[in-house]
Amino acid sequence: MSDIPLLLFAKAPVAGKVKTRLQRHCSAQQAADIACLLMQASLKQVCQNWPGNVYLSVWLDHEHPFFQQMLDQYPIAMTQQCDGDLGQKMRHALHAFGYPAVVMGCDAPHVSASALRNAHQALQAGRPVIGPSVDGGYYLLGLTNPVDALFSEMPWGTSAVLTKTRAAAQASGVNLQELEPLNDVDEWRDLLELAETEESIRCYLNEQGLV
Repeated sequence: MSDIPLLLFAKAPVAGKVKTRLQRHCSAQQAADIACLLMQASLKQVCQNWPGNVYLSVWLDHEHPFFQQMLDQYPIAMTQQCDGDLGQKMRHALHAFGYPAVVMGCDAPHVSASALRNAHQALQAGRPVIGPSVDGGYYLLGLTNPVDALFSEMPWGTSAVLTKTRAAAQASGVNLQELEPLNDVDEWRDLLELAETEESIRCYLNEQGLV
């Protein structure tokens, strides 16, 4: 079952619409540039280390030229996210591709190759997986069967998402195998921490005089 799909969720890098929490420290365009770098680094990592097919699941502007650049550069296909909140988008994407399947955000390009392999192996063995974020959310979710309770009435964007997801899984009789926790990139301090290991981010921040 090496063809388990990974759907990388991405928002078009439109200035003022992405990475808005970073704009306390940079301009709207710089935040959009950083979003591009995060997306590209995430694509590079998953394309190198995910054994199955990789799809870029996009929202906001599916015709954005940066998406086309990514399609030209990486062995991926593109799908569009549905309308609705994050839970509705993830639920729809997983249902559309069938199970097992994985959704992952573009805020954790530093996910390790071993974590991706562990997720794939777990799903091959029929075990659903989750990648916890240090801020109380999660950066990856892989399911072997539909579990709609994981996507409804969740306080998306808050530190309570992971706890409530664990509780919903337990109430549904689902045992989520947990991957290594990661500090995904939402705040400026997260970006500076990533820049220590991600060269493209470090170079951009230096070029723009942001560090």
